[in-house]
Amino acid sequence: MKWLLALVAVVLASCSGDPQGLTVKQYHLRESMFREKNDLMARGEVQRLLHGAVTVEERLQKVGQYYHIIWNDDAFRGQEVEVVFEYLQASSGSRVKSFRTSGIAKKRFDAYFSVVGTDYQRNGRVLAWRVSFRHQGKEIASKKSYLWR
Repeated sequence: MKWLLALVAVVLASCSGDPQGLTVKQYHLRESMFREKNDLMARGEVQRLLHGAVTVEERLQKVGQYYHIIWNDDAFRGQEVEVVFEYLQASSGSRVKSFRTSGIAKKRFDAYFSVVGTDYQRNGRVLAWRVSFRHQGKEIASKKSYLWR
């Protein structure tokens, strides 16, 4: 009987995860990373983000924060969804900035957002963020950082 309870606990624990199927991956590209050659994985990511930047000015325009949003949900397959990425930056006070993109939902929906270039240089790093998926104006999934109000 004890082994049955243990099996049920393991199965339930393995099924637990993000109930909305929403994942946010973050990457912060700093200028000091151009010269670091220690970690091969980090160097590969830096090279991928700097692809196409030849001059020092072009490389500096790519310094900033990158976000990859992944949403897995079959319920809205084939329907139009909108992704809203809202964020607060260090020097922009309490003003909320946002990016929006939309597309047809599949089993997996990927969206990419970046705060780079002049915006990043003037207003600093992103302190808090919130991502929400909307269908016909109604929020269907959301995730926020710890510091989001």
